[in-house]
Amino acid sequence: MNLKRLAVIAVILSFVSGCKSTPDIRDIPLSLTAKNKTLEYKKLPGVASNVVTLGTVKNALREHVSAHTGYTQCDIECGKWQTADIKSIWGKKVSLTDSEVKITYFRGDKFRSGSTYLSKVHTAFPYQIEETTESFKVNLLPAMTATAEDASDALFIPISSPISDKTLQELLDNVMDKPGKDIDRYVYSSGSFDVDFDPASVQTSFERKLKQRPNENKSNKRVYKNSFAFNSGGTVANVDLEIFLYRGKSKVEYRLSHPVSVSPDGTSQYDEKLMGILLEHLKSVANS
Repeated sequence: MNLKRLAVIAVILSFVSGCKSTPDIRDIPLSLTAKNKTLEYKKLPGVASNVVTLGTVKNALREHVSAHTGYTQCDIECGKWQTADIKSIWGKKVSLTDSEVKITYFRGDKFRSGSTYLSKVHTAFPYQIEETTESFKVNLLPAMTATAEDASDALFIPISSPISDKTLQELLDNVMDKPGKDIDRYVYSSGSFDVDFDPASVQTSFERKLKQRPNENKSNKRVYKNSFAFNSGGTVANVDLEIFLYRGKSKVEYRLSHPVSVSPDGTSQYDEKLMGILLEHLKSVANS
């Protein structure tokens, strides 16, 4: 008799005999010695004003907690089929409410029919976010409680916990000890400028001095459409270009972008003048 049939029989017997199918809930003792953690993300001006927002700050907080609480390759779910119908799964889910970063670890079996048998561990980090005119300040508190759901599979064999009590404590401490997550985004600026050369010559200048991104040339007989990457003053920027004939000259429409990073210690790698410098570099290339 195969494993699938045994599992089905066991499930039927559980209903018939009234065998216990709900998991045992137990409290996991936690050390409450860690101090609160403060993160501050400064708002940025100009074209970067949408980099630091409540949404990006919350996402950075979630990523920070997720990065230091294990199962980094199984942030949603990992699994391996044991038979054609039974899959062993394990992993971790991290989610935010308005006041907590919730974590659920899990391990167990998932049937192709949709039935699951999982042992779980639940915990959460309380937090508050204060917005000022200059920044978002995050106050992250240590996890205060944790619970385990010790379950059994379809054959009533205990499913091991997805994480030991000791390892859980070590990971929770990591969250409070490690530096917070940077907010990494791109900033954008669009516009146009004229060039006193024909479109083919302008296109040639860009091809000669900039690095064309693979599979991004969508030119036709009337309009040159390209995407380039280039380095200016140590910053690697990207630009999408359209070059076409306009009143006997060339019109260049651009969409410029470059990366920016905001750290949780109140600093950032952002220069409000950089976009203008990049644009002047483009104009110089177009007119060369």
